[in-house]
Amino acid sequence: MQQPDTTTTFQHQSALAAYCRTGKMTHIPGVNRKNVSYYRRLVSNVVNDTLENAYPLTFELLSKKEWKNTVDDFLSKHPCHSPQVWYMPKEFYAYLIEKQHPILIKYPVLKDLLWFEWIEIELFMMEDRVVGYRQIGNSLEDKLVLNPELAMLLFRYPVHLKNPLQIIEKDKSDYYVVAHRDKEGEVKFNELSPAMFRVVEYLAGEALTLPQLLGRFESEYQLALSMADRDMVAGFIAKAIEQQLLLGFIN
Repeated sequence: MQQPDTTTTFQHQSALAAYCRTGKMTHIPGVNRKNVSYYRRLVSNVVNDTLENAYPLTFELLSKKEWKNTVDDFLSKHPCHSPQVWYMPKEFYAYLIEKQHPILIKYPVLKDLLWFEWIEIELFMMEDRVVGYRQIGNSLEDKLVLNPELAMLLFRYPVHLKNPLQIIEKDKSDYYVVAHRDKEGEVKFNELSPAMFRVVEYLAGEALTLPQLLGRFESEYQLALSMADRDMVAGFIAKAIEQQLLLGFIN
């Protein structure tokens, strides 16, 4: 029995995929040109619906024409690599960044907005990262356990606070944000001061007690923290445990 020519089959499949993305048809044996247009329409609808669901704020920000042109450009010029449809929006974001797409120039807020919307999906879909910890402990003596299902973000625009249609150039600044997924599966975004953001970075590197955190901060910045500063960090730790940004203490 003659084995099928896998190379030829792959070439035909690739040609069909290219047509579905670009609309440019090459000769593919056995393909009905009239019927194959339905495949292209189906693929285009799936891509558009997936991206619209992933980026509802971006969809609202752009005009209908801008959205369609941007999605069509992505579909025709970027062959997606991941077999998982839910991952496509990240490739959309990466494509626009890599190509320095003109839409990013017209809307300076868009780079942050896309990343903000994608991170919520990524954290929600992330596999559980199991770490050992206990909820009862003393931060003065016990090392703190950071929630591993988190992302540390630096935005130039307050996309986590304001509707993008209301963000203006005067809003441009440095926004230090930590996103994490709690036990109920909800993704939360919290803006922190640069100092508290650095504290979280310490804990992302290793588990530390509160005195170790304070010592690390004083050593790095060559300063002596006041009692008010120490109380502020302790209060942040307590609130972070309440919000599940910190899970608790090492067993």
